[in-house]
Amino acid sequence: MKEQAETLTLTSRAFHNDQFGPYAEYITKLFGYDKVLPMNSGVEAGETAVKLARKWAYEVKGVPANQATVVFANQNFWGRSLAAVSSSTDPDCYNNFGPYMPGFKLVPYNDLSALEAVFKQDPNVAAFMVEPIQGEAGVVVPHVDYLRGVRALCDKYNVLWISDEVQTGLCRTGKMLAVDHYNVRPDMVCLGTFYCTAS
Repeated sequence: MKEQAETLTLTSRAFHNDQFGPYAEYITKLFGYDKVLPMNSGVEAGETAVKLARKWAYEVKGVPANQATVVFANQNFWGRSLAAVSSSTDPDCYNNFGPYMPGFKLVPYNDLSALEAVFKQDPNVAAFMVEPIQGEAGVVVPHVDYLRGVRALCDKYNVLWISDEVQTGLCRTGKMLAVDHYNVRPDMVCLGTFYCTAS
């Protein structure tokens, strides 16, 4: 790592890099996804996932322009950008940073009934972004059927599921991803330096 860092630490994706192709092939095969986009931070991964979900909603789901919503679980934490604080329920994260980003909704974590109620009420939901195990609000592990229920509801209502694995991914819970404990597959996975997506 030291040798590489002394040569070149980072290149923009605007320039050709002979290492990106092999890396992308390796990481997508490792996680079983079709695409990867390297990022500098977890919050950038989250921001990009939200943008991609909104674009998908307009181009694939048929949501009217500028009407897409993204749902988040209460007590989430995915960074300190304006979008991240706009989805926060923690006053320490959002106080004095308004006005907040439009098009975000919140539901209680680990509550499938509340999630389905939002999906039923709003046909413009593009995505649900949730941590499989919440880390900022303490270590909050959902009930055993929660993530399976999230997958089923997202399928039923044509909503993308974004799993925020920045704090839980890469074997921190004993499996490659925390969602692997429940044998479910999100549409997108955010990790600390990249996100993966199925096509």
